[in-house]
Amino acid sequence: MGGYGLDRLGRMTVLFMLAALLTIGAYWGGLTELVARWSTQEEYSHGFFIPLISLWLLWQRREALRDSLGAPAWSGLLLLFGASALLLLGELTAIFILVQYAFLLCLASLILCLGGAALLRVTLLPLALLIFAIPLPYFVDSQLSWRLQLRSSQLGVAMLRGLDISVFLEGNVIDLGTYRLQVVEACSGLRYLYPLLSIGFLVGYLFRAPRWQQVLLFLSTIPITVLMNSLRIAVVGVLVERWGIGMADGFL
Repeated sequence: MGGYGLDRLGRMTVLFMLAALLTIGAYWGGLTELVARWSTQEEYSHGFFIPLISLWLLWQRREALRDSLGAPAWSGLLLLFGASALLLLGELTAIFILVQYAFLLCLASLILCLGGAALLRVTLLPLALLIFAIPLPYFVDSQLSWRLQLRSSQLGVAMLRGLDISVFLEGNVIDLGTYRLQVVEACSGLRYLYPLLSIGFLVGYLFRAPRWQQVLLFLSTIPITVLMNSLRIAVVGVLVERWGIGMADGFL
């Protein structure tokens, strides 16, 4: 029975890989835009590693994958229809994030069609990890970056005042008297937030603990990112106050 299960798993793997290749071809436009953003935006450059990590997680669970193989689920066809509709909408509107999410739905539908609901349950979290490879829409990106800039500036100034350093905040500009430190978009913390969310999800998944602790570990990446970015801004302010503006310019 074990050998039969292993043979079936091999056949299912081959079928899934062939179907996945056809799916990649169908979703090619959205996937190429995805890779382009990985290449040009530093905050999403971790996306190159996410599919590899997801495959590694599936390999780690290969025994569970074999044991969970069941009868194909007809609900996979309904999900495939929904993914196709989302693909069409994304292509017609040139909203590539719709195409990218449709690609994930299509992968889930293929798993349902080949191995049933039990197989999908085993593969769900490695599949969900792929969500963190999809960049935020540009308008969400800009709004989130602006809000993180403001919050980081406010917390950084609060830390400086707590160290008895005279400082004035005007928007995202921190006035130290002898130097005006501007918290630009690149210093908003967004470059750390999305990669750390990915790491937090992965660590929470691997952490053998009750589910609420896994969720708490994942969500903790958000305040950690904001606080550490604010601390970095405050440290620059302290260095400028103690040793001059050379601490904020040039190589340093």
